[in-house]
Amino acid sequence: MRHLLIILLTSCTLSLSGQDYPFAKNFIIGTIIFKDSTQKKGQLKWFPDPTQKLIFRETESANTKKYSPEDLLGFSTDTLKFISLLNFEVYADNYALLGKTIKIKHTFGQLLDSGKFNIYFVMISGYNAVAGSIQSYPNFIFERKSDSSYQYAAYPFGTRMKDKRYEKAKENLYIFFKDYPDIIEKIKSYKQQDNFFEIIDLMKKSN
Repeated sequence: MRHLLIILLTSCTLSLSGQDYPFAKNFIIGTIIFKDSTQKKGQLKWFPDPTQKLIFRETESANTKKYSPEDLLGFSTDTLKFISLLNFEVYADNYALLGKTIKIKHTFGQLLDSGKFNIYFVMISGYNAVAGSIQSYPNFIFERKSDSSYQYAAYPFGTRMKDKRYEKAKENLYIFFKDYPDIIEKIKSYKQQDNFFEIIDLMKKSN
């Protein structure tokens, strides 16, 4: 799965049309998970963007239904699992170039790891004023439960930002991982040319 994700991350930094989950364009076999935890198997298709609903049908000849992330707990296909994420912030659109975040009402995030905290990969499409085109903005999202609510921290991946703005983006991670000094030290020493998956692997070990 990690190899597939690396390919996706590499291609989606180029253009929105250059990235592709297997279900982004065609129906594939999968399972949707309802909010009461019941599941239904069938065929699904979803383009990875908060504005898009998941399209589901039980068989190829059956009628299709559309579900927003607020309607489901998530969905799975083969080895990939996606969870509904609500009310969080990401680095996207022109705000990403400025090192600022925008609010996302809901979307599906690919679950990379779970435990004391959860790690997701999320793609947001938006307008890049410099390139003059729509592109995809990948983010790693970190989630943990605090009392009755969830806390999130986002970190941009492959976005062309100045080093000082990447350093600014690290500050939320310092707060989120304040109980993990080894992770904080790894994040502090991280540079754009480094392999961020080394930090992800360290997070998984601490999870």
